[in-house]
Amino acid sequence: MSFLAPLFFVGLAAIAIPILVHLIQRERKDVVAFPSLMFIQRIPYQSVERRKIHNWPLLLMRIGAMALLIAAFARPFFTIDPVAAAAASTGAREVVILLDRSASMGYGDHWERAKAEALQIVNGLSGNDQGTLVLFATGAEETVRATTDRSQLEAALANAEVSAYATRFAPALRLAQSLLLRSTLPRREVVLISDFQRTGWERREEIPLPDGATLTPISVAEPGTTDLSVTSAAFQRGSFSGEERISVVAGVTNRSAAPMTNVAVTLDVDGRTIDSRPVSIEPNASASVTFPPVTVAEANMRGTISAGTDALAANNQFHFVLSPSRPISVLIVQGEGTPTSGAASPSLFIATALETSVAPPFVTDVVTAARVTPQAFEGRSVVVVTNET
Repeated sequence: MSFLAPLFFVGLAAIAIPILVHLIQRERKDVVAFPSLMFIQRIPYQSVERRKIHNWPLLLMRIGAMALLIAAFARPFFTIDPVAAAAASTGAREVVILLDRSASMGYGDHWERAKAEALQIVNGLSGNDQGTLVLFATGAEETVRATTDRSQLEAALANAEVSAYATRFAPALRLAQSLLLRSTLPRREVVLISDFQRTGWERREEIPLPDGATLTPISVAEPGTTDLSVTSAAFQRGSFSGEERISVVAGVTNRSAAPMTNVAVTLDVDGRTIDSRPVSIEPNASASVTFPPVTVAEANMRGTISAGTDALAANNQFHFVLSPSRPISVLIVQGEGTPTSGAASPSLFIATALETSVAPPFVTDVVTAARVTPQAFEGRSVVVVTNET
């Protein structure tokens, strides 16, 4: 048996309290008026009652209550020796390997170490042991189910790759629970291999494993990791000299305990460097970088924002595509006998208001109800019908 908070045992000194209560007994004294005591010899008073315990059962109950209270605060728990537990159980094993392949596993050599740990578990299967490989990130995917063929598990591990999704433990544990409930083998085990990101739990969820099943966590995380990532890109559209221009604003986050100073953040569009600007970011903080406007004259212009280099290269870049804004085609249908242009047109105000927009631009066509054809509605985003005559 061990204790999570053994320092609480310092409180055992409080057991002396009930002992003192039993040893110190208050005696009732009656005051008696008496004349002068000058001719009486002074004799020191000494009480034998103070040094004698009268109720041993009550004292022992009080001491036991104090000791149990202190032991409860120390939080005792029992540990089971894995070797002894394995020796005590016999029979084939049902082993479910939960391998985290979320984006954070691409940090440094985490992924290779995780696959090596999983391969070691596979090599430990023998006899009628069955192994299941589950790859998980946001969701869980059962890659190989309950097989005694180690070559299938080894091939699945060799082909496994890191994904671009976040970590979520609940779907993987829920799938493991379902697999073990269906198993008929006497020994059931779950091995969870991950870097154990704190964001892996969205909320408190209880996913109990079947009775007798064991869960073994294996961490590949490292203390003191540093990571700089480009987390977002915002686009502000405008117009200059009849051309559409876009200003790119990049969001950069420093997920480390140390500040990052003068980190170069670069914007590339179609393989051409537009600008590179330094940024300094405090520990566990974010900053933004605004680049000069870029003229967007062609469709599907590929852009990349790059910031720094570290052990997780996947999030040091943010990729996007730029295209010119497509004009919004508007058809205005007005009453018969009204002019479609000029100051007398009832649609002059709405057409003028729409055509002043730059991002996105509007293209308006005005026709009367008598001249509308089915082809006039093709390619239109908006149709406005006025009832003015």
